[in-house]
Amino acid sequence: MSGLPEACLWIDGADHPGRGAARCLVDPAIEAPLSPFREADADQVAQAVATASAALPRWADTLPRDRAAVLFRLADLITQDADRLARIEAVNVGKPLSQACRDVGRAADYFRFYAGACDKLNGETIPLGPDQTALTVAEPVGVTAHILPWNYPISTLARGVAPALAAGATAVAKPSELTPFSAVELARLATQAGLPDGAFNVVLGGGETGAALAGQEGVAHVTFTGSTATGRKVMQAASTPVAGVTLELGGKSPVIVLEDADLDAAAVGVLRGIFFNAGQVCAAGSRLICARGVHDALIAKLAEKARAMRLGNPLDDPDMGPLVSAAQLARVEGFVERAKAQGFTCALGGQRVDRPGFFYPPTIFTDIPPEAEIAREEVFGPVLITHLCDGAEDALRIANDNPYGLVAGVYTRSHDTALWLARRLEVGQVFVNGFLSGGDTVPFGGVKHSGIGREKGLAGLSAYLAPKSIILNHAGPT
Repeated sequence: MSGLPEACLWIDGADHPGRGAARCLVDPAIEAPLSPFREADADQVAQAVATASAALPRWADTLPRDRAAVLFRLADLITQDADRLARIEAVNVGKPLSQACRDVGRAADYFRFYAGACDKLNGETIPLGPDQTALTVAEPVGVTAHILPWNYPISTLARGVAPALAAGATAVAKPSELTPFSAVELARLATQAGLPDGAFNVVLGGGETGAALAGQEGVAHVTFTGSTATGRKVMQAASTPVAGVTLELGGKSPVIVLEDADLDAAAVGVLRGIFFNAGQVCAAGSRLICARGVHDALIAKLAEKARAMRLGNPLDDPDMGPLVSAAQLARVEGFVERAKAQGFTCALGGQRVDRPGFFYPPTIFTDIPPEAEIAREEVFGPVLITHLCDGAEDALRIANDNPYGLVAGVYTRSHDTALWLARRLEVGQVFVNGFLSGGDTVPFGGVKHSGIGREKGLAGLSAYLAPKSIILNHAGPT
């Protein structure tokens, strides 16, 4: 066995064994069994939401400074336990240990950031004339549901649960059935930090559990990160309680490199954007739109760097670990094999690594037509495809000709061109001359098939607040 902690449900401040289906995962690096667990059944999902609802008045009425103190303590506990949490994340997800350490640090940072916002959730006054005044009060939305992905389990949990708790809302989280361990550990730390029992609960399970949670009466808002297809199902389920939704969905992010770009900087950004976490990133820069005159030189730089990348066990902190599961490996292989069968040029990789574990090497396809499957669908693996472009207008046309719109990158020495592109790219976030180099205090989210709403930064609080308007009539003395 892996030595990972037991994964139980966390309801009302205590461990509860699941009463649903049994699951036994495998270590993606060595294909050895991980700690088994049982999913929540429908009654336990309902219990978690009822518990969060019961805890809501106490937590919502907690003084903002006292809510902040709890969240600051939780951030400190995460930091103190960072080594253990990172090892759990590395083994379960398959990501290199240094990347897992970064994720744990980001989780602590989210709680610190939103702790600092607790006593700054101000309303406004609206003058209606001499005899009336309106004011708004920022109230917590209620019970929030958080359905999490498997690629960034602990940091994605924190970026949704932290602002919800800061707003005075309560939470029920459902981690991916592939990566349940860190969510339960974080919930235990939250109770240790002083969060009231029931204010933060965790249920385990797959798609049925997520649908039951999103459709549970009493849920006021659902935050989901995952595929576009599953996001649609979450929206449908959330219509039962008429809950709000924040959806961070799929991506097929373009990175534009123009003739005047710094190719060394572009190579670093493109490499990070597609091979970080083995390409299992919603915002991965999987489409390189490159000026014709510098394409081959940039590909040569990328190939040289990619060939030098070490694949290995996450605990040895290689450059790239395995994919998360056998199913994900099969998905990536399928996209690559179909692309090769169509006659597209595979300039690097394209063959599964001959070793135990779910490893796939850095892979690059060049000069792919924009209508090809591998150019339009999210592979979610270490697979880069390139398009040739003739100038900024052509690059913009190619970039926007895709159903997704999460992030984009631009490499050019011209600030005018960069801003022209940034204003016209149909995405939620644009990185100029430094792909995926922004911080977690910047609003993040997509357009088109990449989602609804924004997370991170102060914008991430809005989903968990329900402004109430109060109109005062004051006619004066009689």
